[in-house]
Amino acid sequence: MRRTLVGLTATVLFVLTSITFIHTLQAQAPGGPPPGGPGAPPGGPGAPPGGRPGGPGMMMAAPVDSFVSERDSLVKTILADLGPKASMPAESVFKHLKVVKGRTAEQVLMMMNRGFGRSLGVRCQHCHVLGHWGDDDKNTKQIARDMMAMEDKINGELLPAIKNIKSDHPGVGCFDCHHGVARPGFGPRNQNAPPPQQPAAPPASK
Repeated sequence: MRRTLVGLTATVLFVLTSITFIHTLQAQAPGGPPPGGPGAPPGGPGAPPGGRPGGPGMMMAAPVDSFVSERDSLVKTILADLGPKASMPAESVFKHLKVVKGRTAEQVLMMMNRGFGRSLGVRCQHCHVLGHWGDDDKNTKQIARDMMAMEDKINGELLPAIKNIKSDHPGVGCFDCHHGVARPGFGPRNQNAPPPQQPAAPPASK
């Protein structure tokens, strides 16, 4: 008899909890909780401006990419200048192309604009000299090449080596670290980030 009562009590509690949960979901507006309200994602519309919403350790919201129109205009001009060459292999059109071969010239331009440009939130001049796109005058261009090599190693070697990883096709890209910031990390360019943990000093010997 006692077991029956315990079972009935547990069943009633489960049903009441389920009903409450269902009512909560039905009361929530489509698309998630209201902006800035309880349960709203940090950094979303209506959330407090700036920094790392929600406290230390949470992802910083990506800043607005203010160079979209400028980059789009430059890409449009370059494509017009290339004409039929835009559909040719990029390595036969651009000079000093080292790590993005096997694509058309147009595909490389789109990757530069929508990939690198948006991920870092930068102008084309961040890596290039205007009008002299093939020049290697800026070290940021070589840094980008080295970053792509790092990304290839992570995606091709390191992630597949992680056992029991849940994703079917795990991978990372520029935006996963940059989030619209040219130089992510700690320091004055990311003042809202918590400082790196310093190892504890060993106790002084007596």
